[in-house]
Amino acid sequence: MGNMLAKFTSSGLAAELSAIAALLLVISLAFWVVIGRFRLHNALINIYISFAIMQAAMGEVADFGKYMPLVVFLTLVVFLTIIDSSLFEIHLSGSGLSIWQVVVLSFLEAGLLASIVFTFLPEKQILKYISIGSLDYFTSPLAIILWMVSPLLFLILISRRGK
Repeated sequence: MGNMLAKFTSSGLAAELSAIAALLLVISLAFWVVIGRFRLHNALINIYISFAIMQAAMGEVADFGKYMPLVVFLTLVVFLTIIDSSLFEIHLSGSGLSIWQVVVLSFLEAGLLASIVFTFLPEKQILKYISIGSLDYFTSPLAIILWMVSPLLFLILISRRGK
């Protein structure tokens, strides 16, 4: 454990992960402003639906180019977010999420988006900007599962605390 901690701090990984976390926080705040605190649930559903569609159609979409899966995924997310007021509207009772809950949920959604985007991009391209150690926090099999499940677990946690 001590060896891992020494490797983590000496390699610059801690600074890089801190910078990535700060960037995710900025992205999540922008995401919150654009989406709005009352539509964060809808945005999360749209991300999951878009990811599911991409997993089903990955072979066909990838034939059009190495960046096409990313373009199609982001297009689906934007399209579903625009039309979701008539399709997937979730009506929440009360005043919605508190500010800290909005920030945490936005952060988890931004992390989920980053994880999905990184899986669609060629690793060689991503490694120009971040290290392999940092990339593993988004694209390793365990990390992908954790980023997919974390927003749902958070929603379950805050819904139980409200009762």
